[in-house]
Amino acid sequence: MINLKKYMKMIFIIIIFSLIVFTFSIVSSILISDYKMNVEINNAQNIDTSYLQFDDSNKVSFNDVINILNDYQKSKIYMEYDPIPKYISNNTLFGKGIYCNYNINNNIPILEGRDFTLKEMNSNDRKVLVGNKLRSYIVKENDKNYFTIGKEKFEVIGILGSIERETGYDYTFIINLKSSDDFSDLRARWRLNVSDENDLKSILNNYKDLAIEHGMNVNISNENYSKVNLIDIFGIHPEFTGVFIMVFGFGLINLIIVVYYWMNKNIKEIGIRKAYGGNDFKISLHIIVQYEIGVIISVIVGILAHLCLKPILIVMFPMFTFKLYYENIIFATVFFMIIGVIVAIIPLIKAKKVQPVTIMKGNLK
Repeated sequence: MINLKKYMKMIFIIIIFSLIVFTFSIVSSILISDYKMNVEINNAQNIDTSYLQFDDSNKVSFNDVINILNDYQKSKIYMEYDPIPKYISNNTLFGKGIYCNYNINNNIPILEGRDFTLKEMNSNDRKVLVGNKLRSYIVKENDKNYFTIGKEKFEVIGILGSIERETGYDYTFIINLKSSDDFSDLRARWRLNVSDENDLKSILNNYKDLAIEHGMNVNISNENYSKVNLIDIFGIHPEFTGVFIMVFGFGLINLIIVVYYWMNKNIKEIGIRKAYGGNDFKISLHIIVQYEIGVIISVIVGILAHLCLKPILIVMFPMFTFKLYYENIIFATVFFMIIGVIVAIIPLIKAKKVQPVTIMKGNLK
C-alpha cells in the first residue's frame, strides 16, 4: 500500500503534472476529434469531388442518375444529393440522400438504431435516418416506424444525434438514394466522388448526355480536397493550439526545474541509505520509482479533473464532445516519465561520487 505522506514533498510535481495532463487531455480531445472527423469525411469521398446541377426540375429522376453508376462498380463511388425537402405546415425540413457501393465511415452520429448497411444502400428498400429533433414526425405502423417524404414512406432504421450535445444532424434526415422515385430539383445538386479518374470522366459525359436527352443542361464543377493532416487542424483552432503549446512548453520547463530541485532535496535520504549499506543502484531505483508513482498519481488527478469538468465544458463549447483519449494521456505520461528520469540522472550521478557523511549534510558541491 502506498504511503501518501511520503509523496507530500512531491506536491509541486504532482500539481504541475496534473495541470499538464488535464490541459493536454482537453486540448488534444478537441484537436484530435476534429482531425478524425475531417479524415473520416474526406475518406468517404475521393480527393477530387464533382458537383452536378441540372437546370430544370422534374425531368431527371433519382433512378436515372444512380443507374448510370451501375456500369462502374469496379470503382469506389460515393454520391450525395442535397437538399431533399419535406414540406410540413408553415415550414420545410431539409435532408439529403446518399449512395455508395463500398463500406465507408461517413461520420454520421447514430443516437439510436443503426446506419445503412451496404446491401440497403444498393437496394430499393426505402430506409431513412431521422434527426433526434424530428421524432414527432415519425409514425408507427405494424410495430415499425415510418417517416414520410412527399408521397414516399420510408422505414426509420436509426435516430441521428448525440446524447452529449446538439449536432448538425438533429433537424435533418438521410435516405438511401436508390430507393426513391423522386426527381432532381434545379435548386439541389449532386455530389460525386469516383476513385478512378477515367471512370469519373466517363460518368460525367454520361450525365451530359442524360441532360441533352431530357432537353436540359447540366452544370458540372470540380473541387479538389487536399488530405487533412494534424498541422491543418492546429491552424483551424489557433486559440486551443496556443494554450496547448504554452502549457506543454512551460509545463515541461517547470517540471524539469521542479524534478531537479526535488532530487536535490532527496540528497539527505540518499546519504542515510548509503550509510546503512544501500548500494547505488537500489537507492537510485527507489528515488526514480518514487517519481514515477508521483507521475501516476498526477495522471489520475488529471483524468478525474477532465471527467468532472467535462459536463461544464460541453455546455460552454457544445460543438465539442471532449472525449477522453487515453492513448494520448499514456503517450504524454511515458514522455514525461522519461524526461523525469533523464533529469534525475544528474543529481544521482553527483550523489554517487560523494561520501555518505557529506551527502547527509545536503551539500553536493
